[in-house]
Amino acid sequence: MKNKRLIIFASIMSFCTSTFVSAFIVFLKIGFQTDFLAKWFERFLIAWPVVFFCIIIFVPLINAFLDRYLKNEN
Repeated sequence: MKNKRLIIFASIMSFCTSTFVSAFIVFLKIGFQTDFLAKWFERFLIAWPVVFFCIIIFVPLINAFLDRYLKNEN
């Protein structure tokens, strides 16, 4: 169940993150021009899998680190 939750979390989080970040970067570079959506979608298709795999890799590592670090604080 934990792996299923991580996959669902990574899918939703990577979609939200890559949607916003790619739109923001495209907006900063070209503004709202007629080809904004095409350029955004092109970058989004690259960003989503990258962010997805980063979440799959880093979330468990960060959670494990925080579990160990915060146990030592009590």
